[in-house]
Amino acid sequence: MSQSPWLTLRQAREAVDNHRPEEAHKLIDPLIVAGYRKAWRLAREVVKEYVSRATRFLDQHNPDAAWRDLIAAEALNTGEKAVGELRQTLVRFGLVQARAALEAGRPQDTLAIVTKLQDRGVRHPDLAQLEAVGQTWSAALEQADRGEFLRAIAELDKLRDQLPTPSAAFEQQRNAVAARHTQFRSAVRRLYDAAESRLWRDALEAAEEVLAVAPEHREAKAIRGKAWLAAAPLPENRRPGELTHAGAGATLVATLPYSAPTAQSLRQSPPTPPQFPPVVPSLPKRFLLWVDGVGGYLVCLANRVTFGQATSDGPIDVPLFADVSRLHAELTRDGEGYIIESGKGVLVNGKEAARAVLTAGDRVTLGSSCQFLFHKPVSISSTARLELTSGHRLPVAVDGVLLMGNEVIFGPSPHAHIIVPGLSTPVLLYRSREGLGVRVPGGLFRIDDRQCSDRATLSLPAVVSSDTFTFAVEAVGNRL
Repeated sequence: MSQSPWLTLRQAREAVDNHRPEEAHKLIDPLIVAGYRKAWRLAREVVKEYVSRATRFLDQHNPDAAWRDLIAAEALNTGEKAVGELRQTLVRFGLVQARAALEAGRPQDTLAIVTKLQDRGVRHPDLAQLEAVGQTWSAALEQADRGEFLRAIAELDKLRDQLPTPSAAFEQQRNAVAARHTQFRSAVRRLYDAAESRLWRDALEAAEEVLAVAPEHREAKAIRGKAWLAAAPLPENRRPGELTHAGAGATLVATLPYSAPTAQSLRQSPPTPPQFPPVVPSLPKRFLLWVDGVGGYLVCLANRVTFGQATSDGPIDVPLFADVSRLHAELTRDGEGYIIESGKGVLVNGKEAARAVLTAGDRVTLGSSCQFLFHKPVSISSTARLELTSGHRLPVAVDGVLLMGNEVIFGPSPHAHIIVPGLSTPVLLYRSREGLGVRVPGGLFRIDDRQCSDRATLSLPAVVSSDTFTFAVEAVGNRL
């Protein structure tokens, strides 16, 4: 010790008298460890000063500073009754703050307050309930930001049933999420249609509308980035008549100012006529596939597929003549696999689920009785097949729905998306930069009246045939 205990105690007393408890605390700590009784007696004065100052901080609505003084007073462990009373007061104040944040519609603030209380050793029974409500509410808002609106609305509705009296702020946020969902459905459909048609300026506009209501929507961000590159303006020195490529398409620029070339420059580098790329057919969002001797399928190419009433006026990908809502569920293909989400009542293998990752063989029930089986017969392919098993049907009589990833495989065994008995070689219907394509490895086939070998592209409608198979593809049209 650098100075005498007597002098240290005198300095600590002066610090207490001048309302500097933290300075006195620092001075007497070594003396307490060394066992000086006078230091223990002075520690009680330091604790009282901590409590007094903490009370003033609380009156000034500065609970964090009050907690710092309380924790410092508890560290001295003098057993003062006022310390316990101060802790109870601060706990009550923290709980009031947490509840007020929920009432005001700020669940993240509630979680921050609860976390601070827990870090400060508070073990009140109301904390667990406040934390659960805050987490559910915050998670629902995050889901809405990602575009998972059905799940978000289902979580908020479930939370409403758990709250004794839902606040006006809660109802306002729940209604705002539902309104955003309505805007999202319209914008995201236009976004996918524009991207699939390579209309990049339309896609950019639609992406901005999607991100305005779902700012963390991954696909909208990706398409917006692609659209930015494809629809970027030309440099100022680009001459009219030059082509700028936007994805697979091209735009002819005819209005930009430029300096006319000199005769000498023309002799040195004669101009070449612009080469227009071939017109690339865009992939449809859905089409019908009819396989001779097997059956018919509705093929959906989008990563997000909606299910609902066939009589609905909304844009439904799989319309059903069944007791289901106008927009009953959404099935999304992403890195996790296939995820079904619904706020309207969905059972997966008999168990209610607002959101579930589907695996091969799962039985999904929409509404009261509309059922389909989820098949993934080819493990290395992202394509899945939905088999309607409850007798319900679509406006067009098909046997199932194909959620097409990169390809649809026709084959003679169960390890194919479509089983075609007697087929000696697997046949692939695939998507590519050129649109839809067909591959018959090493074989001859026909697309309408055109003879093809190994692989070829096709447009809708078309009939593809060989000695062992025949199938037709056609646009959905107005029937779905």
